Amino acid sequence: MKIINKIFLGSMLLLLFGMSCTNDDVDNPAFGDDDVPVIFVDWAENMAFSIGDVIRINPQVSPSDGIACKWIFNDEVVSTDKNLEYTVTEFGTFVLKFEVERNGITNSRMASVLVVKPFEPKTYSKKSIAYITVDGSVADVPWNDITHLVVSSAIIGADGLPDLTFGGRTTLDISTLISTAHNYGVFVMLEFSGAITYLNAMHAYGSLNFYSAAVAANRDAFVNNLVQIAIDNKFDGINIYMDKADDGAYLDPVTLKDFYEKLGIAVKSVKNSLNGIEYDYLLSMSVYGGWTNATLSGMVNIPAYDWINVMAFAAEDLTPGAHSATWYFTDQINQWLNLYGVAPSRIVGVAPAFGLRYFGNPGDYTWGNLWEYTEYIPYRTLCAAYPNAHEVNQQATDNGIFYDGFPAIEAKAQYVNDNNLGGMALWSAENDSRDETKSLMKKINVLLGN
Repeated sequence: MKIINKIFLGSMLLLLFGMSCTNDDVDNPAFGDDDVPVIFVDWAENMAFSIGDVIRINPQVSPSDGIACKWIFNDEVVSTDKNLEYTVTEFGTFVLKFEVERNGITNSRMASVLVVKPFEPKTYSKKSIAYITVDGSVADVPWNDITHLVVSSAIIGADGLPDLTFGGRTTLDISTLISTAHNYGVFVMLEFSGAITYLNAMHAYGSLNFYSAAVAANRDAFVNNLVQIAIDNKFDGINIYMDKADDGAYLDPVTLKDFYEKLGIAVKSVKNSLNGIEYDYLLSMSVYGGWTNATLSGMVNIPAYDWINVMAFAAEDLTPGAHSATWYFTDQINQWLNLYGVAPSRIVGVAPAFGLRYFGNPGDYTWGNLWEYTEYIPYRTLCAAYPNAHEVNQQATDNGIFYDGFPAIEAKAQYVNDNNLGGMALWSAENDSRDETKSLMKKINVLLGN
């Protein structure tokens, strides 16, 4: 099975820049003296390396007769060959430029190179966790405002295997993502999940592929496969987001618990080491709220799981109202605390970076057709549409758009602090505002005292 970093590096977009005349085809041998040399190079716009790594890039240039080449690394010419082979020797973020000149006419390409420093995990008061989905990118992650990053997700298919291509989507460069995270002292975890909708983290109705694989007779091999995938791709741990039982209860909770326990044993047998620092492989699980809470009640206190992420949203109603109200956040977490005995330090409350819009005639709403009268909107879209979006939790459009603005985040963070919980998380980073004055993730991190 291919590993993730190979998949993404192997599918880098072929970028073509520069002007040319009519003879700009690589296979066309006839060129004019005034043709601009066109550069064909297979590289990422953001690359990450460690000290001692060798950067090897072999571009094509057309036309190539009489060209003079320069590779410029951090304003210093490091090679005049067409093909680059350069060993990085210092930490930092640099600009790599490839410049070609022909008959006095020049063209160039540039990329950002991060040379990561030795991994030193952040110190923090409470966990400040961001999820990132296949719709996000390295640039969407607020590195200074998080302690852990969860990549969602390698979805378990009908064949019982995780989809390592993330549905064929290639916006996430996993290798660069992990290198960048480690440069900021952030742990990165790979989430394995059932089929979900990435915007609002909801499970697909009726899909139980993950559950089926977890309770199958060959679940030992399934467990080992999941752990090996995470290790091979240099993740720091695993998060499990199990399918939601449609009828409110799993048919075989005993066998499912056996899967969770075996996964815990396998994960905790791994000793990860980065730059000489050895630490335990991380393991967490996400649990949903509502009437199906009890379906995972037997799994949440397995000692191998470092914490549980309580997905405290999706409380839609037939009467337009908040789907992520503070009362729902506290009610759901209190159930795990008081009804199921989870230690406060092992609970992370998850807030949404998206809103729910109601429209149409509320008198027509039923549980069977509510989806026809609602839509989910990224928080960053709300911030772009409404200048005061971060200051409130609702916009009075149609029958209302309900979401977590700063007032909701402040109330939830206060509850987390007052009850000595393990931290807060946000689903998901790419839907948050990049404006630091409006960012939910930054607000969470500050309120948690990090």
